[in-house]
Amino acid sequence: MDFNLQAYQADHLLHLSVKPARRLCVLENARHRWLELDGVVQSAMSLSQPSHLCLPHQRSIAERLPERAGRILELGLGGGDLTRHLAARWPEARHDCVDLDDEILTLFQQFFLPPTGGTPRLHHADALHFLLESREQYDLVLLDLFSQDGNPLLLFQTPLYRALAQRLCGTLIVNLLPRTRLEQDQALKLTREWIGPTTAHGVPGYRNVILHATRQQA
Repeated sequence: MDFNLQAYQADHLLHLSVKPARRLCVLENARHRWLELDGVVQSAMSLSQPSHLCLPHQRSIAERLPERAGRILELGLGGGDLTRHLAARWPEARHDCVDLDDEILTLFQQFFLPPTGGTPRLHHADALHFLLESREQYDLVLLDLFSQDGNPLLLFQTPLYRALAQRLCGTLIVNLLPRTRLEQDQALKLTREWIGPTTAHGVPGYRNVILHATRQQA
């Protein structure tokens, strides 16, 4: 059921787009459909159980979800693995997904939508701009932003966490892929300063570090 990142093979190419800055494709075999960016798997969906989380860092995130969430915000979509999982877990929740890449949003709708459960509201927007413009309150925010070479600079700067503090009234989970220990320490410092008590969890065998924070009201 889980997606083998060391030995996967595709039977079908469902989508391919090549631009000067990137190569994006959707591939499929008998068991899985997945999204690749520049040859790196970003997300994977089980065809028989679309809400199942196939990748280790996503299962680590799922272990840290709150008991209940009614208002959910995902900043960074990819193939929507956690989107499908959350739709099955809490089908009545109000769920917003934000991504700066309109092609990612289109591919999610074409190839990765949850078969059952609530349908998320999709927003083509910059994460920080969305937070600054929003007036919603969320009890769960998932922050999963990546650029070509890792996490964008935004993830290590104060404005993002200051804006999150205005919109969050519960749990924040951040998926980091730190290039250095300094990046990890900076994200941890900002999360603790603006959100509240935060713990960092490594994912065995992977570079991912999952930050789990609980909003502490001033």
